[in-house]
Amino acid sequence: MVKNFANIKMFIPICILIIWGNINYHVIGSNTSENNIISNLLLSTVFDLEFNETNAYEHISTQIGFGYRVPGTTAHDDCAEWIRSQIQTYVDLDTIHNFTIQKEGQPSYNCKNILGKLNTDKEDIVILGAHWDTRNVSEKALTDRDQPIPGANDGGSGVGVLIELARVLSLYQSNLDSQIWFLFIDAEDQGYTQGMYGLQNWDYCEGSSVFVDEIDDFYDPSTESFECFILLDMVGGTNLEFIKESRSDDDLHESIFNEGRTLGYNQSFPSEPKTMAIKDDHLAFMNLGIPVIDLIIDFIYGEWTYHHTHSDDLSNIDSESLKITGRSLESFIKNYYSIGTEQNWRDEFPKWLRISLFIGSGLLLVIVGVVLKKRIWVGD
Repeated sequence: MVKNFANIKMFIPICILIIWGNINYHVIGSNTSENNIISNLLLSTVFDLEFNETNAYEHISTQIGFGYRVPGTTAHDDCAEWIRSQIQTYVDLDTIHNFTIQKEGQPSYNCKNILGKLNTDKEDIVILGAHWDTRNVSEKALTDRDQPIPGANDGGSGVGVLIELARVLSLYQSNLDSQIWFLFIDAEDQGYTQGMYGLQNWDYCEGSSVFVDEIDDFYDPSTESFECFILLDMVGGTNLEFIKESRSDDDLHESIFNEGRTLGYNQSFPSEPKTMAIKDDHLAFMNLGIPVIDLIIDFIYGEWTYHHTHSDDLSNIDSESLKITGRSLESFIKNYYSIGTEQNWRDEFPKWLRISLFIGSGLLLVIVGVVLKKRIWVGD
């Protein structure tokens, strides 16, 4: 009887490992929840997280200080120069992608996508993107609907997080096995909503469409390839809760959300997120066949209610949201794109398989228990 019991006990750790099969690397400095304690005990790699939310917040404040970053304005051009000055401190190569937009019967506008590249000698490319222009009207406001928005969250937050990520990843550069592109996208937010254009006859996502059309000017397709495109849009508001954008790559979405949950950010990365289809800058890259994710909130029915209003200002920015976004992405990059790591987000188990394994493992434990009880009872 004792011998049989010992044999059965051997299966119990195996069952536990299967139940906790979706294990992520541990990261020091995180708010790890109790749900991840067992996972963290089994982790094989430890990374420090350097993302500083105060720096990201100050970057948003600086953008607000320029004024409304609408194409065709001095504030727009001044902000572009500032973004480039910040990013070139951390990257190996920076460039301005100049382009012009002119709609029939309308003035011509000079626009700028700003690109910084880290680790230009690597073949695989991860793109982190955010738009930096601000909307020229406030169609959701109760008054002064024809006036621009401050754009602290809608534009400013993604830029602030990207600049800070450029800093922390530059410190880790020699440990990365891929290029990291930091792409600041212009001319995103001037399309038509609720009877109003931002700029007359413009569409949304003009800047990303032009960049993708001309993307061969920025890389060598014979030696380089794109891993994924990660878009940050409205990532700094209070009560941060990301949705699942319906065109986002399932594996990429699940891996980044798992990273956030492993850090204890379960509210911001819910296990059952709301699914919505959002027209955003990631779609142009998706059409190239690049796996994409749009990290974005429900700005229509969600708790952050200041989208395209005059209240999209610093008073409705939460530094904790910047920290959640920045540290989750820093952790994702370090876990999946560090030299020597064997993780591949494309190999992550899909949720249905993890649930099946969990249920199956539970049944296995029950069967083991029944067999064990029966053998003890009969005195085998």
